[in-house]
Amino acid sequence: MMAMGGVSACAGVALDALTAHAFSQRLAAHELTTLSTAARYLLIHGLLLVVLAKWHAERPDSRLIKAAAALAAIGIVLFCGGLTASVLSGVHGFGAAAPMGGSAFMAAWLACALYGLGRRATA
Repeated sequence: MMAMGGVSACAGVALDALTAHAFSQRLAAHELTTLSTAARYLLIHGLLLVVLAKWHAERPDSRLIKAAAALAAIGIVLFCGGLTASVLSGVHGFGAAAPMGGSAFMAAWLACALYGLGRRATA
């Protein structure tokens, strides 16, 4: 979890830098916006995976933490990967994965909320 979180956040920084510099003259404005969105979500969900790794160390038996991590990882691949692949390859079909990835992200955050509610009830 932590390793994937670190790689995801690093990829977000790299993609954002490439978008701002290397791609700024080559891509249309809407494509730059799409890549910036993918970069932002890589960073946010990379950090989520780092937090989940900490929670997992505290509660290795928690199915909610494991589910949240799996859903965040799926979201990273489908949403961020789909958007990035769509823009950089020109194959717009890759972007069709983004809504499924977005749903996975939302489910990951809801699993975090449920985990937090459960901790609050036992505290």
